Amino acid sequence: MQFTFPRLAIRLTILLLLSAAGWSQCTNPTSPGAVICTPTNDSTVVYLSEISVRSTPAQGATITGMIVYDNNVNIFQGDYRSIDILDGALYDGEHHIVANVWDSDGNLYQAKTNFYITGQGYGTCPQPSTPGVVICNPPAGAIYGTYVTVDASARGQSSITNLSFYLNGKLLSSNNNTWGLGIAVRLSGQGVNNTLKVVATDANGNQYSATKTLNAEYTYGQYSCFYTCSPGINVTAPVADAYIGNTFNLNTQILDNPKPITTMKAYLDNSLVATSSGPTLQSEVSGAPDGTHILTIQGWDDTGIEYRYQENININVHE
Repeated sequence: MQFTFPRLAIRLTILLLLSAAGWSQCTNPTSPGAVICTPTNDSTVVYLSEISVRSTPAQGATITGMIVYDNNVNIFQGDYRSIDILDGALYDGEHHIVANVWDSDGNLYQAKTNFYITGQGYGTCPQPSTPGVVICNPPAGAIYGTYVTVDASARGQSSITNLSFYLNGKLLSSNNNTWGLGIAVRLSGQGVNNTLKVVATDANGNQYSATKTLNAEYTYGQYSCFYTCSPGINVTAPVADAYIGNTFNLNTQILDNPKPITTMKAYLDNSLVATSSGPTLQSEVSGAPDGTHILTIQGWDDTGIEYRYQENININVHE
């Protein structure tokens, strides 16, 4: 089973409304004002990235409005005091976040952060300038899992009437009256070359096509899957977007692996922090630097097949 969705026009935003006691270390300011707890300024994070905003009104006042901007684009507007935002349209690249918050006394509070997103936030697929088909995502050199989102767009000599996706010769999805689309695809297996073909038809009956070879790795966490879970890495601690101290416990394992696991490694950004010689990695990590960082877990089986998982964690981050 496949599903499709128009990545070209819709922002996928998940808004989590929190009380002051929501995340213990991302608290409302002790004095009137606004803060962005995460991502911390000048950090590099993986897609999706959680944006956490907290605010405190003047004594006796209430928060009456909040607007959050990403690169000068309004991504949230409401009257909440505390929010966490996961925005699927915050793609790879540089981001400048500004949160403006007002209280009932008319005071304006502002908080800012700048960060860089990397990973699977590939962005939209623009329509080609000449007749033909382009498969934009995943881009060349990307690391992706056995479940992957592919994006393609087309231009014809007249309007595009059909856009069809094939994997290894099998029709996945046929879509009428659209020139650009993204679909979620389950690849046939890790380490196996899969041929994706996209065929576009215009109103005059002309056909255009493009092909791309996809070769996945086991990059998804064990419970990050669409319909069924494939072999993957289960991180018990720390969980994604957790607030932890400079010393923390790491607990992770590879599940459902078809071949024996010989090595596991954990990296904080690019620094190796733990290793093991089996499918379980448990260690105390100390001296971790402050701020929002990328935790990467990798593993290899006895044939050299790689497993990989990444998440953002917040180390010694306070309001």
